[in-house]
Amino acid sequence: MITKVFLDTNVLLDCIVKGRSHAAASMKVLDLVRGHNIEAVVTTQSVIDMAYVDRNSPNHEAFNNFISWMIGHINVEQLDSFDIKEAIIADGADFEDEAQVAHAISSACHYFITSDKGLLKKEIPGMEIISPESFIDRLICKEK
Repeated sequence: MITKVFLDTNVLLDCIVKGRSHAAASMKVLDLVRGHNIEAVVTTQSVIDMAYVDRNSPNHEAFNNFISWMIGHINVEQLDSFDIKEAIIADGADFEDEAQVAHAISSACHYFITSDKGLLKKEIPGMEIISPESFIDRLICKEK
């Protein structure tokens, strides 16, 4: 069975911004996506957000290389009107987070991987919101 995961923007930022506390775990998650039966999903909004953060980076080539790799290994999907409507209905503290969660639900993801402390407290029937570290632990336990 294929495990389908949604990678939140902060997981991707962990991979391109130096010094982030979840960087090692987020990179490991990407390694697991490459080497296991895992389908990963991100949204175009995450790519745009990453580009915004990277705009002043001295190593823009690394960002472009990461995006090129990502396009080849991860499903990059667009938020749609359903996701936006669901975000409005959710009326959460962070509209973008709600839209990302709505997209993960409509994409039938098993896991929503994030390091956002607020999102980690959220409960979604049929989908687990989990940190990169917890996802790694869960996957390793499954393999034993």
